[in-house]
Amino acid sequence: MKKKTPGTVPPYPAQWASDNLTTFFTEHLNRIYCANAHLVERLLEIAGTTNFKDLNNPIKDTIDETEKHIALMDSIYAALQKHYSFDKCNNLINLLEDEFTAIHQQDDDELLRDIRLLSYLQNIENVEKNSIQLLKLMASERNNKPIAIFLDEYLNPSKDRLTLYNFIIDKYDNDQRPAINL
Repeated sequence: MKKKTPGTVPPYPAQWASDNLTTFFTEHLNRIYCANAHLVERLLEIAGTTNFKDLNNPIKDTIDETEKHIALMDSIYAALQKHYSFDKCNNLINLLEDEFTAIHQQDDDELLRDIRLLSYLQNIENVEKNSIQLLKLMASERNNKPIAIFLDEYLNPSKDRLTLYNFIIDKYDNDQRPAINL
């Protein structure tokens, strides 16, 4: 595998000669950035609190992992001579806020709290996957293989990056009892 060089960005979609495509590309980068920024902001609120002490280490690890992803996104924006914007992320923010608020409504029930937290994390992952798939499709349709490769290498969402998600899944998925009984 080729060694990644931070800040190296292939030809920007602006070269595709359509302001609409450039706007579309940037808006989807913004969605990914927004979801990650929301995750860090909200996890910082619960890190170290009594109701989440059993998840404290995975929360801290996920914050660190996501902050690294955000730093990478910052370098992407810098290379593209753009800045992230949450202007068109209101619906996404509302969805994530609703999901996060629901977590706190289950403070007295650890299982429901964990399920709500998984739902929140899954929504973030779905936003990332959807935006990346659309950007890759756009790159493919414009025969821009460097952009597609770049999206795979730098923006590919992965549950491996979400230590908290994996920790909660492992907490309920073991040989001694079935995964989350409903």
